[in-house]
Amino acid sequence: MDADTRHTEARADEIVAEFAEQERAPQPRSVADLSPTLQAVACIATALVVVALAWLSVANRAIVPLLWGVDLGIHEFGHMVTFWAPWRVTAAAGSVFQVTVPFALGCYFLFARRQLLSAALCLAWAGTSARNVAAYIADAPYQQLSLWGGPGVMHDWAQLLAGRAMQHADAFAGTVEVSAWLLIATALCLALAPLVLGVRATLQVRARSASLAASRAVLPVREPHRPIG
Repeated sequence: MDADTRHTEARADEIVAEFAEQERAPQPRSVADLSPTLQAVACIATALVVVALAWLSVANRAIVPLLWGVDLGIHEFGHMVTFWAPWRVTAAAGSVFQVTVPFALGCYFLFARRQLLSAALCLAWAGTSARNVAAYIADAPYQQLSLWGGPGVMHDWAQLLAGRAMQHADAFAGTVEVSAWLLIATALCLALAPLVLGVRATLQVRARSASLAASRAVLPVREPHRPIG
């Protein structure tokens, strides 16, 4: 057996061993555990939910039905836990908590659990919540929004931007709005990422299978020994 033949056989054995190792390696419980068809369905469904949340936010002037109540609860909780702090911190805490809580959940699912679809939903939630905060900031010079608690409730951002800072309310709101859409775009990418990675993995497996088949095809055919006599 010449050197080229031995090299080809060794390469074929390496490919077979690599496939066997991949089969034995434990996989985390996530969308990757689903069949390719269910993976595609889950990814597309999550992407549609992200798009629906964005559409509802736009159609309802930055208010998403059902989620708005959760956002309001988190907003008020932010005020409650910072009641002891300086008034500026307390006033800003509502909006900060409103966006930070779903964003933190998204980071947890993404980095700690490696669950892309759960992270996508949380980041989409954070994006719609940020759009709500942007509308709140933009309303500071006019104070036309109906606030929870009645007419006597103070407008957080009217207090925070009182004075010369009020002229920058639109610019500040625009920055928050852009950040909100970046979060929503990231959520959509995460929702579709398992689908794209799954297609890529399938193509790689097919390419390796073709390479293995080609390697097997060039191996020399050994003729059986003829019996003596």
